[in-house]
Amino acid sequence: MDLLQKIAKRVFRKQTAIFLFFLFLSANFWLMHSIGSNKEIIVVYRIDYINLPNNVIIANSSQKDITVSLRDNKTSFLHYLFVKQTPAITIDLKGINRNAKAGQKTYSIDNIVENTIKKDFGHRVEIINFNPKVLIVEYSTLSSKKVPVILKGEIKVRNQYIISDSIIPTPQEVTIYGSWEKIKAIDAVEITDLNNDSLDKTTEIYYTLRSNKNITFSPKGINIKVPVEKSTEKNITVEIACKNAPNGLDMKAFPQEVNIVLLVPLSKFNHITANDLTAYVDYEKRSSDNKCIVELTSKDSRLKILRVSPQEVEFSLEEKSRPK
Repeated sequence: MDLLQKIAKRVFRKQTAIFLFFLFLSANFWLMHSIGSNKEIIVVYRIDYINLPNNVIIANSSQKDITVSLRDNKTSFLHYLFVKQTPAITIDLKGINRNAKAGQKTYSIDNIVENTIKKDFGHRVEIINFNPKVLIVEYSTLSSKKVPVILKGEIKVRNQYIISDSIIPTPQEVTIYGSWEKIKAIDAVEITDLNNDSLDKTTEIYYTLRSNKNITFSPKGINIKVPVEKSTEKNITVEIACKNAPNGLDMKAFPQEVNIVLLVPLSKFNHITANDLTAYVDYEKRSSDNKCIVELTSKDSRLKILRVSPQEVEFSLEEKSRPK
């Protein structure tokens, strides 16, 4: 039984090899016949427009391809079948009048097509025909305005790290283009969706502004440098101020100081003092007849307040002492 299986496997391998050999031979004959019998081919190039001014849009976008009929010898057609050709023919639009409200510009593309074909297939190729012969680009211009870039999205950092300084986007202003009806109500470009990985070092993020058919931007993206460093805790004692006491009365908190635990960048540990924070109680926000929640403000919004003790204090009201 084992002997029969070995013989069957050997015969099968031999038959498979013979089949593949004749398949390859047939394909080769077919290819040579096709090349020899078809002296003409059709090549289609995509049209790419470059250097379009930011405030200009193309009104007629239906013409997307250029079709070229070629005649050449066998070698060049074999070259065509196996060598990558130029993917697109580029039309430079920098000469469009960006100050006109609307207009059209005609481009003769004979030289562009000829140079592209010679580059792809060599100098012996013959261009029988191509279509279209000229490109007519109709265009209109857009309104524009400059607006600030505002970062509102959360930037995540790893545990024991902190954003150590201001995050300033570059540039801080961008120009938006569109119809006046679309852009007149836009006062700023807000970045709210920075889905970054948690950072443990200073990092530069490139954010691409999302253009659409109604609104485009210049530049098309913003660089956002995020300064990150290790953090540590710092204890600060701050005197409690009092606000909105009734007329003719002085308000005094008990205790008169509050202890605050902050998370600060290592490099700023010695520079952050009680002067960077304000603690106060507001009579108009009292929680009972003689108690108020301690509220805090900071000169630096990046300082993270971990703990406040006490969170609520008592207060007293006394008549203001009259000057003698």
